[in-house]
Amino acid sequence: MAKLMAELKLILITYMQFYRRHVGLLLLFFIGFSLGAALLTAIQGLNLEAGKRYQQTTALIANPVTHFIRPVLGENRLPNSMWSRIRAAGFTQVQPVLEGVIETDKQQKLALRGVNLLQWLTQNTDSSAPASTANNSYSGFEQLLNTVYIDPKLMQRLNLKNSRINIKMGDATRTLTVSELQGLGMTMLVDISLADKLLRANGMISYFEVSGLNSKQAAKLNALLGEQARLEAAQEQAFDALSEAFFFNLQALALLGYVVGAFLSFNAIKLAYNARAHLQQQMWVLGCQRSALIKALAIELTLLSLFAAVLGAILGAALANALVMDVSATLRGLYQLDRSFVVNLDSSMVASGFTLNIFVLLGFLASQSARLSTVLARIKWPMLMLAIAATSYLALTANTKMGALLLCVCVLLLFFVVTPPIVKAVFKLPWPTQNPIIQWLKADSIVQLPALLSSVLAILMAMGAAVGMQIMVGSFSDTLDTHLEKRLSADLYVRPDQNIQALGTKLTELPEVEKVGVYWSANSELKTPKTMVAVDVMAFGATASYNQHLTLLNNKAPTSTVFEKNKNGIVGCLVNEPALLQYSLTVGDVITLRQHINTLTCQVRAAYFDYGEQGLNVVVTTTALLNSSLSYTEYGLSLWLKPNSDVDAIADYIQKKHQLDSQQVIANQQFKRFAKQLFGKTFYVTQALNIFIMLIALFGMWVSFLTLGRGQLQPMAVLQTLGVTQLQLLGAKILQAALIILTTLLLAIPLGLCLGWVLLTYVMPIAFGWTMAMTVNWLQLGGFTVLIFILALFVSALPLIKLTRSAVADNVAKL
Repeated sequence: MAKLMAELKLILITYMQFYRRHVGLLLLFFIGFSLGAALLTAIQGLNLEAGKRYQQTTALIANPVTHFIRPVLGENRLPNSMWSRIRAAGFTQVQPVLEGVIETDKQQKLALRGVNLLQWLTQNTDSSAPASTANNSYSGFEQLLNTVYIDPKLMQRLNLKNSRINIKMGDATRTLTVSELQGLGMTMLVDISLADKLLRANGMISYFEVSGLNSKQAAKLNALLGEQARLEAAQEQAFDALSEAFFFNLQALALLGYVVGAFLSFNAIKLAYNARAHLQQQMWVLGCQRSALIKALAIELTLLSLFAAVLGAILGAALANALVMDVSATLRGLYQLDRSFVVNLDSSMVASGFTLNIFVLLGFLASQSARLSTVLARIKWPMLMLAIAATSYLALTANTKMGALLLCVCVLLLFFVVTPPIVKAVFKLPWPTQNPIIQWLKADSIVQLPALLSSVLAILMAMGAAVGMQIMVGSFSDTLDTHLEKRLSADLYVRPDQNIQALGTKLTELPEVEKVGVYWSANSELKTPKTMVAVDVMAFGATASYNQHLTLLNNKAPTSTVFEKNKNGIVGCLVNEPALLQYSLTVGDVITLRQHINTLTCQVRAAYFDYGEQGLNVVVTTTALLNSSLSYTEYGLSLWLKPNSDVDAIADYIQKKHQLDSQQVIANQQFKRFAKQLFGKTFYVTQALNIFIMLIALFGMWVSFLTLGRGQLQPMAVLQTLGVTQLQLLGAKILQAALIILTTLLLAIPLGLCLGWVLLTYVMPIAFGWTMAMTVNWLQLGGFTVLIFILALFVSALPLIKLTRSAVADNVAKL
């Protein structure tokens, strides 16, 4: 046993010395596995931290939040006296939170959150909370209670100087001290007493956070609240359900990136395997046991996989934190994210990367088996038939997110099977030339293709995924443009702070105004067989003419019959498309919407397109909403002007006449621009991942041609001896690389079209609840293909240039 251990130790030391002499091989191995794992762990980290966002309170106290006490539906605030009553009943783990929006002297509107910061003086805080600062630096409560805490990234965006911020309070401006605090995202944090003054809340609270509440205590607290407030569990917040599809798609794309990175690692492993073949033979001749060599190899690969997984997790956390501000803004705007988070390195991120690395390495070891290669060659065509059958079956039956993802996988496998024979056929077909160098090139290409296969498939996958995502984003953008053109059809949007109905009456009297619509919204709930669903009830006017900006699924505008009462006296209503696809409602259903003790019953008459919204929305007339007694909020007015009216002049008149600022009177085009910017951020992370994946694939192509270097020495030495010049050799090898890359890219385009079709036809309706037509920008697609071709050819040519510059004697000497 001791002899075996000593032998194993010597073999491992020899391997270490090998990597010391071949640092480049070690770097290639780490780069391949680490970059792929970084993509995967970045998305995993974002998802993980989003799920753990309630592990600390809003005041950054490391005390998990289990419940929230929120106002009953139809109300926006809770009285501060409720806090005293709850604490008097023994629930001391309840803390108030006040939220709102403030405006700086630079007309920047920022989210503000007020909490009880005195907790920092009395409780243990998370590492990101400045508890020690509070205890050591503050001379009293005054500075603590009058400081604004802002995330460093937000401070950079706001360009705050001298650690001061000026906040408008009516006609006055208040200057406050600013302090950096990591992890706050786009929201500023202040003490609740200061927030009450800045927001002029008059002692009202947005909601209460409750920590460490068990089921028995929850029942007691719920009874105490009665009909005055709602007790909600933290895991039942809207964000978790709405963002599920968002993270699912990102994880699928990140897994794709890992596979591309794995192909790169395959090349690095193959390069190391070939370079060390002579060393392995020498150790065998010197008497090393086969079992010891295998054990040493297993230990080596395990350690390398672990280090690569750790490095990948660190890179992933850094990548996630670089994206987290923009991701948070998107999640807050579209998926109702209620707080920010920081992505920290987690053991599960390392474990997932390590597990995948081990599977890839086992796959490489299995691929070195001659028996397995023979089996794969025999089952190649049966696999093709199986992939076609599976793709056809899933295309007919896929109705879940996993089914849609499997359909994407089957499409990829289908192209994986057909790509190698097609690329090989390019060099087997007769060419219109008998040039001996070209003939050698054709024969050499068929020999070299197996070694280049992993890079060919990596480029195919990366390019196909990029094209598919480009088609989906382009189709969504085109559809959104058309949707917004109809949805935001009013000429002006007016959002006064108060007296909205009185202002609407005055604006109706203007000679240039043709019609004045409203935007009322009421929060309610709909009980379904599975759960209680939050519903936003909206009203834009008293008749169907105020709803012409909505487009029904039959591409027509609503008519008066949609809102009329049926024979049972039940009014009609519209629901958005996600109501049909995500919440299983159907046209003709009679639904009862509840808001505390009030209800609204209506019959679903039709559905309308509602891109960007995943929640359930119901549209009724203002008359129906008033008759229901539901409490609603008036958000603003929509103005349709008569033809040839001067929109800017009327906007200026309304601002001056009614003392409104420029952000309260918004023109049509400006509103559309805001909406497009919000939706554009939805695909920010997706596009970043696509670029990252493509870079990994291009790097893999460079490694592949680098790997072929030693195998090319003998034939190139022979050709040079026969009189072939270095320039001719370089031209032939670049032509070889160009044909391989071009064929792969031409195959990637139909792959991308198929993936785009699957994403739009299956993933989009199933995951998001939207349907849309597929549009392809051929000019943009062609330009992108040419760009990738040039980049791939460039990275492939670099090792070829070095190889063909070698003298004949040098090539012969290396054999």
